[in-house]
Amino acid sequence: MAETLKERLQRRNEERLATIEKRRADKESNEQPTETRDFFTCAFTKEKGEIDEMLRKSATSIEAGNKMQAIEFFDSLANRCQKLQKLLTDSVMFLPSREIQVSQDALKALQDSINEKREEYLPKKKFAFKARKKETSTSANKQELQISDETKEDLLSTTEKKFLEATLGFKGITGQTLTMSPSQVKSQDISLRGLHNCNIVVYGAPSALHVYELTDCTVLCGPVGGAVFIEDCSGCNFVFPCHQLRAHSTTNSKFYLHVTSRAIVEDCSNVGFAPFNWDYDSLESDYKSSGLDPSENNNNWSLVNDFNWLKTDEPSPNWFIIEENQRRDKWIL
Repeated sequence: MAETLKERLQRRNEERLATIEKRRADKESNEQPTETRDFFTCAFTKEKGEIDEMLRKSATSIEAGNKMQAIEFFDSLANRCQKLQKLLTDSVMFLPSREIQVSQDALKALQDSINEKREEYLPKKKFAFKARKKETSTSANKQELQISDETKEDLLSTTEKKFLEATLGFKGITGQTLTMSPSQVKSQDISLRGLHNCNIVVYGAPSALHVYELTDCTVLCGPVGGAVFIEDCSGCNFVFPCHQLRAHSTTNSKFYLHVTSRAIVEDCSNVGFAPFNWDYDSLESDYKSSGLDPSENNNNWSLVNDFNWLKTDEPSPNWFIIEENQRRDKWIL
């Protein structure tokens, strides 16, 4: 007897439900115990609590005047903070945005407390930033920041004051070329915020890169050992290697990327991806400092997860692969 229309529809629905159930079961069987929100929350809270306790007991852990002991103590705290940052970085794939931000804020406050206590035991010499202008044949206003012990604070340029406001990075600047050297970066977090029509060049290996509210900018950055967070950007070029990338509310931008995990986009549109293609003298050593593997076997630049597109049988309309003949092959700023 021929199968009726109702029977065919019922059979197809049962096959669809069976396929969904199989995918769910496969996901559960392949899920690692460490790739859960509960595991992250427990591990993060426990480790942060232990670091807080060590910091509270610093007075009894460091002998008065023992500089070497103080250095070892604070280096130990810094190493544990780096591991805590790595735990957070490795967990962004399955954590909600709000929890990522709360955890990052808590980690930043912890790092600030460690730095404050370190300064108490190991005070640094005072320094200021001195501007060194480069000669250029273009009309762009370029500046490179260099540390100098002799410079007076009242000689700081506007750009340098913006740099200091952002702690490590740049904030609220229009129409300039901004550069950071490896000696400034030193495996720390870099922040870029509120920049317009700027070229930003970051040499070295930052631990993380935070980018907010950039328009019509080009960002060239050395290997980022942790995560890159990009939010509310438009009309930009981003060129960097990193461990993880998370882009939010970003439009009409291009990523030239080397990434060791799948990139994540959320609330984004018209964002393109191509392989990382910037080269500079210390790139190889910066890769080593970051802990990233530069080989193409560990590059997932074309694998992107769109949190706003759940269909598995259709590609997301929000991102695309940049055609080879449309890729920029030289970055001369």
